[in-house]
Amino acid sequence: MTLAERCEAHVSARRTLRSLERAIPTWPKDLAAQATAAAKKTIQMSAEGAAVDAPAARRRCARGALAAACDLAAACDIARALGLADAQLEDALGETARTIALLGLFFKASAG
Repeated sequence: MTLAERCEAHVSARRTLRSLERAIPTWPKDLAAQATAAAKKTIQMSAEGAAVDAPAARRRCARGALAAACDLAAACDIARALGLADAQLEDALGETARTIALLGLFFKASAG
């Protein structure tokens, strides 16, 4: 098991991407691309943060992952505002919220 696989925030970010992929087929292409890029950046930054030892570097990665996850949540909110709400979008929003919460805990744990 890799360091990233032991990081619950990273595991949640990967689940979020899978959930998002089920939600976006009916979205406008540019919004789907924005959401997918944000989800992938969340995964990348959380994996990087899990792999570094220095607390400052871990916090930097956690901040980047949090910012990307917030961008993803915003894209989902836009989709909802466009009337694209369905069960898949609600699942993606729920997974995104869980990821944001876990990234917040990851950041806090990295502070010491």
